[in-house]
Amino acid sequence: MSLPLDGIRVIDLGQIFAVPYCTLQLAYLGAEVVKIEPPGDGEHLRRPHSSPGGVNYSFLMLNPNKKSVTLNLKDARGRDLFLKLLESADVLTENYSTGTMEALGLGYDALRDRFPRLIYASGKGYGSDGPWARLGAMDSTLQAACGLISVSGWPDRPGTRTPATFIDMATGSHLVSAILAALIQRGRTGRGQLVEVSMLDVCLPSMTGLIANELEGQPVGRLGNRHRNACPSNIYPCLDGDIMIFCLTESHWRALAKLMRRDDLLESPRYNSHASRYAIVGEVDGFVGEWTRTQRRDDLVAIFIEHRIPCAPVRAVAEVIADPENTRRRMLIDSASTARGKIKVMGTPLKFSDSDDASSPAPPPVLGEHTAEVLATIGIDAIELVRLREHGVV
Repeated sequence: MSLPLDGIRVIDLGQIFAVPYCTLQLAYLGAEVVKIEPPGDGEHLRRPHSSPGGVNYSFLMLNPNKKSVTLNLKDARGRDLFLKLLESADVLTENYSTGTMEALGLGYDALRDRFPRLIYASGKGYGSDGPWARLGAMDSTLQAACGLISVSGWPDRPGTRTPATFIDMATGSHLVSAILAALIQRGRTGRGQLVEVSMLDVCLPSMTGLIANELEGQPVGRLGNRHRNACPSNIYPCLDGDIMIFCLTESHWRALAKLMRRDDLLESPRYNSHASRYAIVGEVDGFVGEWTRTQRRDDLVAIFIEHRIPCAPVRAVAEVIADPENTRRRMLIDSASTARGKIKVMGTPLKFSDSDDASSPAPPPVLGEHTAEVLATIGIDAIELVRLREHGVV
């Protein structure tokens, strides 16, 4: 069964998380993704000198279904080979710091006339044309820059970041959307173009509610696990763990009060509106917590599903990994690595009724595994490949 991007070739210079996650999704959609890596250690996320087996597990998770080709882009011959590969490419992806590709003579302006159908997809930290264009950007630093850290954590402590890389992955997903749109437009015009996604730009939509509060003159400070517009809303202890409860509406609150056998709360003006409850939020959290302490976590989740009260078990990462739903949804897929043996690789959230989602992805590539295969398509034979290796070009 064909896939949406069958026949599309992507030359991938992505590194770390954002663009590799973008090209992972493109690969699952059927594109041929040729990952270009520096000879020697390869892409930074491989971390060969500090990882078991010489390769980082995160790299393995984000790079199945891709081909690895080593090319030294700092070498003139390496750049020539790269340009030959672009002749058959539909998309080029990169997330180097601003100025890096230009310094190599591989910026969009240098390539646009030679490859008019090429879609040049760039992931940047702060945009390529702003005052912070050359500032190094990581998920953690973007959490600080976008205001997220300032509103995370507890009122009496410094703000906190999340170790989850939501911004990286959101940037990768937005870049996928931009690439797909550019491919559709190229189908009408015959022309490629530059598409760019800034990590900071991606952050702003996720801050919509907080920005709205600020614009209204009602800024939100650090609330811990509470929520300004939902009460009760917090993490509560159970007999065997914790649960997040989120009473967004009055019907949620009434259903919860009835489950707690506290009809008296429904009759008291101290509890009959969000505003009145939020004014005494500590007291509310206290008696909700007293009740949840007598319940088992997963029993509560089942009860809340039945009564349509938003909630979730507070699960450890190990518990999430072990959830069979991840296997059923093919979000963690069994694979193998020559360096690590049996591994799990990341699936894609994109599901299509007309595509076969049961096939196993190709294992993540060994560094340079496909160099000979791919360079053969541009006329590099085995003898020439040996010479290129001797000179550090591949």
